[in-house]
Amino acid sequence: MNLTLHKGEIVAILGNNGAGKSTLSKVITGIERNKTGKIEFLGRDISGDTIKKRSEMIGYVMQNPNHMLTQESVLDEVELGIRLRNIKNSREIAENTLKICGLNHLKNWPVTALSYGQKKRVTIAAILALNPQVIILDEPTAGQDHAHYLEFMNFVKTLSEKGMGIILITHDMHLSLEYAHKALVLSKGKILMEDRPSAVFSHREVMKKANLRETSLLKLAELTGIDGERMAETFIKYEEEKRCQEQECCI
Repeated sequence: MNLTLHKGEIVAILGNNGAGKSTLSKVITGIERNKTGKIEFLGRDISGDTIKKRSEMIGYVMQNPNHMLTQESVLDEVELGIRLRNIKNSREIAENTLKICGLNHLKNWPVTALSYGQKKRVTIAAILALNPQVIILDEPTAGQDHAHYLEFMNFVKTLSEKGMGIILITHDMHLSLEYAHKALVLSKGKILMEDRPSAVFSHREVMKKANLRETSLLKLAELTGIDGERMAETFIKYEEEKRCQEQECCI
């Protein structure tokens, strides 16, 4: 298996349950060891690096936030990892991260009082506070309403524009189509296809083999006789223009 992530790139890892998405994440972070091949980061083989060493470069946010939260308050949760690394000004870094993530108003809240979506965002803030170069997000928008979905994904897009590599483990076809630069389809631990999301979703054989649900855009393209990839790219452009107009109206 060969996955290449360029600086500032958002890659969506797609596949049904058992396809190997979670295993791939664990191998990248060192939770599981790769039996064959190697993992290179900025040209260096990190296969022998410990989980702790890799965590300095690669952040991993689990799908269920309850598996990551251990502290009483939001601020303490975000500060914990920084403090454990003996980094100076850990409280200041944590507070700045919460501001950047739009969570500063929750900093003194008890973690137990947060909604599922809020907990998800706090776990992401805790990882971002450690300033990784790559971050893996497992089902990042699960449990979030549409407003928070847009807010969060726009934030992820901002991170990529600043040079951070983003890996999205997701079942959300719409999210992949709208935000990812590249989509990678897994089935039984093997890569079936790696290309632009619009190209992947318009490839019926790959979608069927990976047991992924056919997008409504592809169905519409077939009914109207329009090329599926062109239909998807037109849709993406329309969504981007719509978001820009909405943001301008809110300013």
